[in-house]
Amino acid sequence: MVDPLAAEARRLRTVEMLSAREIRRRLGIGKDRLSALLADVPPPEWTKRPNAKDGLRARAVELRGSGRSVPEIAVELGVAKSTAYRWVRHLPLDRDPEAEADRRRAHSRRMTDARWDSHRVARDAAEAAEHTRAAERLGQIDERDLLVLGAAIYWCEGGQVEAVAP
Repeated sequence: MVDPLAAEARRLRTVEMLSAREIRRRLGIGKDRLSALLADVPPPEWTKRPNAKDGLRARAVELRGSGRSVPEIAVELGVAKSTAYRWVRHLPLDRDPEAEADRRRAHSRRMTDARWDSHRVARDAAEAAEHTRAAERLGQIDERDLLVLGAAIYWCEGGQVEAVAP
């Protein structure tokens, strides 16, 4: 059975180019019924809401094409990661293998430095203190002492101590 308002609803949409709200008001019908009547009739262009972030979306696609990750895109554009993901989920992340290796090495270096920096500072301070203590204990070295030390090191070079058999 054909709805008696179907032809009028189609005419209002195609000829008069009215929005769904205006058609419902004129015909006195609800949203569901109007949706069923106009299921195959596209809405007029003027009723489509423009997307204010089309420029950002295009920039996100460019950034993804250049190998940027979703979190990087989100930070650069100032949007949520979920929004950036929705904009670029159809594009696979295709990073340059060399750039990816460099990025991983840099990340590894940052993590290592963060973990070991306090240890390195303490180690260097202990080493400097030991050098200072040894220099104070040894005192001033003259040229003759240096010559004797050098000769002893030279004579010991490559030598091994043999074990004495009982």
